[in-house]
Amino acid sequence: MDDAAASPAADSNPALDLFEARLAMIGAQERERQAKKNMWLAHHYPVDYGEKCVKLGGRHVCRRCAALYPMGIIVAIASAVGFAPWPESWDPAAIWVLCLPATIAFCGEAIGLFRYNAKWQVAMMLITAVAFGRGLGYEFEERWHPNFWGPVIIFGALWFLATAIGSTRRKIQQA
Repeated sequence: MDDAAASPAADSNPALDLFEARLAMIGAQERERQAKKNMWLAHHYPVDYGEKCVKLGGRHVCRRCAALYPMGIIVAIASAVGFAPWPESWDPAAIWVLCLPATIAFCGEAIGLFRYNAKWQVAMMLITAVAFGRGLGYEFEERWHPNFWGPVIIFGALWFLATAIGSTRRKIQQA
């Protein structure tokens, strides 16, 4: 048997290699296009769908948001019609305090203090959903209510800052 015929390089076909590379590039571009299209529900890239998203109606939805918004809206409606989760005298302290668990969980994961854990993140988000819903109940009653917008702005800024720091740290580590 000829040595050239036995070597892996002899089996290589440059045209086929180029075709496969082009297919891989098209696949990557399509995944990126789909990610951008679905970003409004998932706001995670496809590489994170399995861990950070649930599939609802064929769409990937952020696991945290899937916990926050339904529970928050239920609490908001209940609060607006008089079934608040705690006495009104506890507001706004309860709203601010109950936003802390999800903020710590999200920010700690975003900046790399600990790994993402779906059960932990959802549990913390459900606690915060009660506070979010209570604040949203105030917003239903009076537009631009500080019991809603104060925590949204402050904690939203912290989440944004943690995301920016984490993203920058990951880019530096990759370099």
